Amino acid sequence: MIRRLVLGVPVAALLAIAAPGHAIASCVEPPTLQTSLDSAALVFVGTVTYTYDADRVAHVRVESIWRGPQLNGYVDVHGSPVSGQGSYSSVDRRYSAGTRYLFVLYSAKQPLQDNSCSATQPYSAALAAHAPAAAHDPSAPSLGDEFQNFVFTHALPIGAALAVMALVVVAVLVRRRRMQSPRAMR
Repeated sequence: MIRRLVLGVPVAALLAIAAPGHAIASCVEPPTLQTSLDSAALVFVGTVTYTYDADRVAHVRVESIWRGPQLNGYVDVHGSPVSGQGSYSSVDRRYSAGTRYLFVLYSAKQPLQDNSCSATQPYSAALAAHAPAAAHDPSAPSLGDEFQNFVFTHALPIGAALAVMALVVVAVLVRRRRMQSPRAMR
């Protein structure tokens, strides 16, 4: 029994690593930041409003476009070549809601793709020196974008408030019914 367990655990680990849905890759030596900025198809500054898919997809409020085509006020950036529960790759980039980033992407095609091999990084004052004079603003966000951001950003507090209100209504109705039951029995 112990012998099977000792042999089974490493085999199971190898199978899990090689299972479909997992991509294995690694980054080559990264170029300098300036080289990355000069060769990237799309460079912009934006703040992550919320994330999903294990923090690998960021919904971003675009603030300034340094290079590339005009963008909407909000875009989704996918930080992994794979998606879904249980999938991962060695180049997954994870984002943090509320963090401002300099996004340096290899392609400007939708869906926007990023990974941990790019020069994307949290924005800092030092990066402002790299901003081109031709940097421009994104298109104004639509009402739908603003509504979506409000809902996703406030989903937990709104859900909690609705749940509490529902519990109060149920408690009041149950109490009223109990108070009416003795009167009906008389």
